[in-house]
Amino acid sequence: MKIVTRFLLQAWRPALVGLSLGLIAYLLYFHHLNTLTAGYAPVEAQSYQSAQTWHAVAQNPLNVPYKVPILALAVTNHHHLYVTRAVAAFFGVIAVIAFFYIARAWYGLRIGLFSTLLFATSAGLLHSARLGTPAILQMGLLALVGVLLWQRHRPRLHSYLTILVFGLALYIPGMVWAELLVIGLMHRAILRHWQHATPLHRLLGAVLAVASVAPLFVAIALHTHLLLPALGLSGDLHSFRHMASNLLTAVLSIGVHSNGNPLFWVDNVPLLNTAELVLAALGAYHYVRRERSLHSLLLGGGIAISLLLAALNGNQTSITSMVPLLYLLMAAGLKQFLRQWFTVFPRNPIARATGLTAICLLLFFSVLYQMRSYFVAWPHNAATHQAFRLPPT
Repeated sequence: MKIVTRFLLQAWRPALVGLSLGLIAYLLYFHHLNTLTAGYAPVEAQSYQSAQTWHAVAQNPLNVPYKVPILALAVTNHHHLYVTRAVAAFFGVIAVIAFFYIARAWYGLRIGLFSTLLFATSAGLLHSARLGTPAILQMGLLALVGVLLWQRHRPRLHSYLTILVFGLALYIPGMVWAELLVIGLMHRAILRHWQHATPLHRLLGAVLAVASVAPLFVAIALHTHLLLPALGLSGDLHSFRHMASNLLTAVLSIGVHSNGNPLFWVDNVPLLNTAELVLAALGAYHYVRRERSLHSLLLGGGIAISLLLAALNGNQTSITSMVPLLYLLMAAGLKQFLRQWFTVFPRNPIARATGLTAICLLLFFSVLYQMRSYFVAWPHNAATHQAFRLPPT
């Protein structure tokens, strides 16, 4: 009885935190998932149809991390377009967890919590995580960096998970460039881990790597038209003027105005509001002028890849991949703001409390703005009604 009592006394706080976070995740990503819009978009029906048989998935394994859960649910008689959104929402929760893990490792617990709150409630994430398409997988860079950070603390136990994540990321269109970026910047740690592994672990790791990517390579060999989409390229050669226009549109969508695609935007509202844009600019300034580190190279390289693919293709998915990177820049800006404030007022409790209060108010209004944009303004927009016109099936 004493053992049970001691366990309950020690476990009630983690259990309460876990239940609270689970409730928040449900409210953000699963609540009214089927009813927020009057119907479904044609792209959601296409996502559903592309994952209804093993043969279809084998013929086109791109976005297989998204297709396999839908196929598994279809096998268990869950035949409804809702599953496309539920699977995307699940990956949205994974993206938030990975974001928090990275932000805490880079910037500390307090900044990690603040920045994760901004990211988790951002319209940029909500649109992708609550839409029944594989667009949410474009935030896969979070998984690549997060799993490497996790492996650093448990190298032997999680090395196979790292290999599997990197293998599955190749199935996400355009993610190969992010993988090359991560491997290029963190190659020393990867090589050091490989050298310290036993021959058996090396053999098993090589087998797992080959097995995880073999279906993709076989499908590309049989259907060569999949190669360009796997690289994140559309295959249409645009003029320099067209690519420059696409690039300008992607840059402006960050803080000025978007292209107005009703699947991802409310009219022409940009990704970031004014306060978030200032924090992101402050973080970028800090990395460019003060601290050039692995973090800055990862963020700068990731944003550059996203903008380049957006210029070449002019599609939304490349812009979606920028969302977590921009919020990690915001985390850096937030950290620098608090550091400068506490440097000027190191011992004044009133000034320190004022700074924290200002940050909390900024976070509150940013979260309120983004959530109202998605949950209130977007579903009542006329363009949204037109885009989501298919009845549930």
